[in-house]
Amino acid sequence: MPTFCELCGRKLTEEKRSTIVDGLVLSVCKACSKHGKPYSPPSSVPSVGSSSNKGAIPRSNPFKNPTRTKGSIQISDNIVLSPDFARLIREARTKKGLTHEQLGAQMNEKANLLKKFETGALKPDEIIARKLGRYLGIQLYVNIQEGYSQT
Repeated sequence: MPTFCELCGRKLTEEKRSTIVDGLVLSVCKACSKHGKPYSPPSSVPSVGSSSNKGAIPRSNPFKNPTRTKGSIQISDNIVLSPDFARLIREARTKKGLTHEQLGAQMNEKANLLKKFETGALKPDEIIARKLGRYLGIQLYVNIQEGYSQT
């Protein structure tokens, strides 16, 4: 299965590089690795009960804490935004007979943001896309293997 750069989205033809960008560890291509610092996982973590740690407050590693990633949304490489997302949003909103302001009030989002999605000036992230899907009854992120024809 091909992997993609988590920063620019290009297909990784060479080895992926783990890089820290804005405090996040990302798998990126060579070109994007210049935007951060190289990341190397810690070789060994001293145990909490060791004699050198007596009296020290144990720290949790955010990258190893399973509760942190439990509620986060994971996008895989084979799920993409539908190319005609703007048309889907506009048609679903007008079918429901809602204005931008009315939909924005229901979703607790700004009407200008919804207008930008409908014109294609902005692409919704997965959280907003799921929210739009819930209120409009559409699906904006589709599986590549299933095709783009899903709505």
